[in-house]
Amino acid sequence: MFGFSLKDKAKKILENDIGHYNPTNSWLNHIIKLGKLQEYNEYDVVIMYLMTEWEFKINQCIERPDDFGKEIRKSWYESINSERKKFKLMEHKAHQDLDFRDRCSRILKDSKKILK
Repeated sequence: MFGFSLKDKAKKILENDIGHYNPTNSWLNHIIKLGKLQEYNEYDVVIMYLMTEWEFKINQCIERPDDFGKEIRKSWYESINSERKKFKLMEHKAHQDLDFRDRCSRILKDSKKILK
């Protein structure tokens, strides 16, 4: 992917490999800004972005349960777990010192709460 920016590379992975379209630009830009300081690669950016979005969805369902119907909560639960499975296939390309596995495990555990 020579010649593409870190943001372009991350968006391409999100769309083509994860199936996640239209990421929240402000979150993605913030993660990239922080990531450049820590020498993130595009896979680091993708997993940090996904975890941020997953946590947001979970928190929204927990904090405002009446705002989200059963179908939306089920859809979000399925998308979180599907995206995690897809990323798991390429997580070896992320920096191993990023140490995202514990956070991912906690998120997957918490994702079950949105089905209640």
